[in-house]
Amino acid sequence: MIAVGDVLVLHDADTGASGKNVWRPCMVLAVTSTVVIVAPRSGSVPGSIETPTGASTAFTKVGYFSRWRRPVSPPVAEAADNHGPLAEPYLGEVLVLNARRPR
Repeated sequence: MIAVGDVLVLHDADTGASGKNVWRPCMVLAVTSTVVIVAPRSGSVPGSIETPTGASTAFTKVGYFSRWRRPVSPPVAEAADNHGPLAEPYLGEVLVLNARRPR
């Protein structure tokens, strides 16, 4: 069972994060019966929240989270390699960065 804060390794073809043939760590932002929203992590494009390798067993190098939200189907998310929750304070920082803002 996946939960908000878990780091899943998903292919870019499933997230639409890029056209690359890449498996990318993504943090779960929200889970519903019809969609899982994830925040993909980039190892090459600097973003708002820098995360070291020790923040998750899914990370092989320093990377970044931005305000970047991608939908994934629940079956794809459930089938992904789940590395458990992102370490604090990064988990909280990514959630705050990606929180829905009133219009």
